[in-house]
Amino acid sequence: MGLILDLAVAALALVVIGSLATLAWTLAVSAVRATARGREQVVAMRRSAADAEARLSGTLARTDATIVEALARTTPSTDTDTAAGTPQP
Repeated sequence: MGLILDLAVAALALVVIGSLATLAWTLAVSAVRATARGREQVVAMRRSAADAEARLSGTLARTDATIVEALARTTPSTDTDTAAGTPQP
């Protein structure tokens, strides 16, 4: 009877070891997948930041051009009499 119990304990130990090995394998595979997904997300965020920077740069250039144009239209001409505020002949 003692041999049967010893064999049963050994079998249960093998089942536990197999279960732990399966769990370790599953966790390792999940960690690798999570790492890969994280790297993909970082790449996507970097692309998004680069796109936003490019859009911002374009918007700033257009805004700068608009401001320069508006200033050119609203700046008084240099041939104006500053004391009287009337143009010189």
